[in-house]
Amino acid sequence: MMGLGSQVWLAAASAASAALLLRGLGSYRTRLDRDALGDDSLLERLTHAPTALQRTLRALLLAAGCGALAAGLTVGGVSEDVPEESDLQTVLVLDASNSMWARDVEPSRLERQRVAAAELSLRLPGRLGIVYFAGRGYVLSPLTEDRDAVLMFVQTLDPGLVGQGGTSLAEGLRQGLDVLAGGEEVGRRILVVMTDGEATAEGEAVAAELQRAVRMRVPVFAVGLGTPEGARIPVPVRVEDEVLESAPRAMERTVEVDGERWLTDDRGEPVVSRLDETALDEMARSTGGISVRADEDGLAALLDRLQEEGGRPDPGTGRKASMLLLAAFGLLFAEGYLVRRG
Repeated sequence: MMGLGSQVWLAAASAASAALLLRGLGSYRTRLDRDALGDDSLLERLTHAPTALQRTLRALLLAAGCGALAAGLTVGGVSEDVPEESDLQTVLVLDASNSMWARDVEPSRLERQRVAAAELSLRLPGRLGIVYFAGRGYVLSPLTEDRDAVLMFVQTLDPGLVGQGGTSLAEGLRQGLDVLAGGEEVGRRILVVMTDGEATAEGEAVAAELQRAVRMRVPVFAVGLGTPEGARIPVPVRVEDEVLESAPRAMERTVEVDGERWLTDDRGEPVVSRLDETALDEMARSTGGISVRADEDGLAALLDRLQEEGGRPDPGTGRKASMLLLAAFGLLFAEGYLVRRG
């Protein structure tokens, strides 16, 4: 999908090229008419014809004016739903561990995460990146303005597709910070981490990544998935084999109850996954962010706060269109009245 900047440049270049072509054809026809009338030098003295420099200047003003007009119309035609250009850089760190199959929120943690991530992708300005994490972290998309690509990765999030089971929040944070470190140093940079907060024996590793976030001045915003009461983790039939191959030994077995299979611990008991709000609150607070739940109220509060973080937005499309159209008027006026036409 072509970005707004590319669309504007293409429209401007096409209009300028067409204007120069038409002006060239007009000049050629004028030359033929003048040759048919008589001596060219005599006609120039009688009609006060413009010099070659003046003709070139008029052609350039016409091309620039038509280009600015086309660019202004292109910018003005952009939907108001498209976020304004901004220097904000955001990485969504999404939990792809098996606990996302839990259904303590409807219809499941996984689906709730997809909806929340899609909402943020459509509402946040600037560039976005996508990171999955389970037993390790995976960079799915570097920072980009291509919302279609971001939404594709959000909507295809699936624990059955990752290559290593488990939950390594530290790996997700590390990969997200690496993506931001590889972007532009100017502007505002933030991490939005969606998870249930459960991490297996990696407190020091998580703390180290949070300290790195503080040094980079990157606030971490946490979106909690699930409930403190928790729920058992079902194993969809289509991914059961992958779970058994990739999960750590503490969760490598399953048990069938009422026709459905559940992940079990090393004692054969179904694993219950719970939302650890305390861990998420501490993670967010230590870096200057906030922690919310992945529900309607939580997302509204998060979006309000992220708007405060929103960097330094450039002028919106309406103002840009007005400036371009004003420039087009000035250039075309200069071409028509300020430069000698003969």
